[in-house]
Amino acid sequence: MENSENKGCNIEFPLWAIYPDAKCINGYLYDMDSWDEELGGFTSGGDEPCPICHPEAWLDNCETEEERERTKKWIEILKNTYGNPKWLLKHQ
Repeated sequence: MENSENKGCNIEFPLWAIYPDAKCINGYLYDMDSWDEELGGFTSGGDEPCPICHPEAWLDNCETEEERERTKKWIEILKNTYGNPKWLLKHQ
């Protein structure tokens, strides 16, 4: 499912495991472990917004200001560690 039509940041990072297992496609996360070669796509995902493309969706789920600050820091770490520099520059 990796093609030029992907409107998301294309980030791959660890979310559900200790290795990169989440991939942003069109602004939503897909479980990379669910790739099906026969289908040519992922069988799980697309429901959860990407924290890089839609940080407000992640911050809206925070219940306290402390949790909100931790989430902001986590999103920055994701950007700096796994982010696509060209996409990030274009969408600042």
